[in-house]
Amino acid sequence: MPTSWSRRGFLMALAAGSAAVVTACRSDPPGTIADDGSVTVDHAFGETKVPAPPTRVVSAGLTGQDCLLAVGVVPVGVTEWFGGQPFAVWPWAVPALGTAQPAVLNLDGGINFEAITALNPDLIIAANAGLDQDTYTRLSNVAPTIAQAGQDAFFEPWKDQATAIGAAVFKHDQMQQLIADIDTRFSTLGTETPAFKGKRALLLQGSLDGGDLVTTPAGWRTEFLTQMGFEIPEVDATVPRDRMAEVLAGADVLIWAADDAETAALAADPMIAQQGARNVFTGRDLAAAIAFSSPLSLPLVADQLPPMLRTALA
Repeated sequence: MPTSWSRRGFLMALAAGSAAVVTACRSDPPGTIADDGSVTVDHAFGETKVPAPPTRVVSAGLTGQDCLLAVGVVPVGVTEWFGGQPFAVWPWAVPALGTAQPAVLNLDGGINFEAITALNPDLIIAANAGLDQDTYTRLSNVAPTIAQAGQDAFFEPWKDQATAIGAAVFKHDQMQQLIADIDTRFSTLGTETPAFKGKRALLLQGSLDGGDLVTTPAGWRTEFLTQMGFEIPEVDATVPRDRMAEVLAGADVLIWAADDAETAALAADPMIAQQGARNVFTGRDLAAAIAFSSPLSLPLVADQLPPMLRTALA
């Protein structure tokens, strides 16, 4: 998986797209606290019992720190995805981190069992960490471990990840309220901006992959756009150069998740430059917020992206 912004980009990892399929099935609602004070969380490898509210949580996946910080749980260990941010925490989550200085892990060589064990965790959040059964079993021998909900070892729908993490840290109701608030925020933006309704929007990788255009298929990654009233054109996830002009012309607005260097390169491409005001270049932090798609990053998207879209559609 990419741990650097320069490697292929987060959208490429989503090209296939899939919905999580939970293999375990229990009658209790998520987050139910049992008579013994524990909660049990279902995931791809069965279920995990967390005996009590955890105090030393390690986020072993690429985006789990945002979900933890969103409900006031400061992890003792976090995992770097890209961007080289202090303590692997981006600006939208810094206020929730406060003065804490968690250990920073990475997945360059896979799960670092030794480093995680040294942190003496009482819970390991390993959704979005690429777990297989053997890795899950090894982590579970260190501490109760929450794996991905279903078949998406990386980048399962953000609401599934947030729901599992909220339940595991005994913050289910708080997390569900955050999720509902984000849904309401984007839906309200759509109601307040009739110009968005029915317009076609493409969410695009911030660089051309070997000359090819990389798009985000309709699904959970584009839900915030559809909540605002946009339609997502049905196009291939990877579009060759000889079809790029046709695909770009089929959208009313083109959202390029690009940092400053990528924006300069895209703007210098004649075919992209021809799209004129329909091009929306996000800049680094907004592109990263879209990539993280978390309870903390999506409010930043709601703040910053709609004004850019209004300008593009004016």
